Amino acid sequence: MTIYKRLEQLEERINEEGFTTPKGIGSEIPHFVFDYPAEDELTVRTYVEGLLKRTTLNIKEINLFEFLISLFEDDLEELIAIAEEEGYTELSQAIQTVLEDQDLLVNAFIEKADNVELIFITGVGTVHPFIRSSHLLKKLSNHAFRTPLILFYPGYFSGVDLRLFNKFRHEDEYQITRIS
Repeated sequence: MTIYKRLEQLEERINEEGFTTPKGIGSEIPHFVFDYPAEDELTVRTYVEGLLKRTTLNIKEINLFEFLISLFEDDLEELIAIAEEEGYTELSQAIQTVLEDQDLLVNAFIEKADNVELIFITGVGTVHPFIRSSHLLKKLSNHAFRTPLILFYPGYFSGVDLRLFNKFRHEDEYQITRIS
């Protein structure tokens, strides 16, 4: 099936009645993945932009790279200096130290989500390895975050684990459902 067909199916699915309102006490956490070959990134990005313009749903796109930058907005110059003077490893450690504070990451994400019907998470590949999508999803589910979301994932979802760019297998297992 072509990437366009899958994207059209995704659009149909999110517009089905009841998609954005999970029901029942035991209803599953409505977190979905749309995995795709990394070489289709531009096609997916373009389709999502168009979908966001034509939908009547209240959808918020959260680009993880932009989200990461916003978390460190006041410290960007310091982070650039660390990268230039001490290298990538030290920069990565400095960022990870801050992101390990579970409440900071989750609270900032929830604030950004701002009571919408559906969240599209994009920019997964550009923020790797600073934010791992599976880690973010686990932290959100630990906080009982029940807003439906779709993770646009440039890689492969086996049904059990996520493999970024179909290469990196160090994403954690997470209970998520393929949307199309």
